[in-house]
Amino acid sequence: MELIIDFDKIKDQSKKEWLLHTLKLMKIDFQATEKPQTIEEYNQDLETGDAEIDRGNFITAEDLKIQARKW
Repeated sequence: MELIIDFDKIKDQSKKEWLLHTLKLMKIDFQATEKPQTIEEYNQDLETGDAEIDRGNFITAEDLKIQARKW
């Protein structure tokens, strides 16, 4: 049996990372198909990220270190 995953259909980056991590952890072989990002998509990602920062939706490196100590 062959498992083929179209990562382009998974829009949430955290879900992509979780899926990859889980498959690797379970030692499940898979083949990924993913198209290269276009310049327009890249620029949109940058604009989205800038908007998140402007809304204050970020964490500083120092705050991340403090949170990581609690894990």
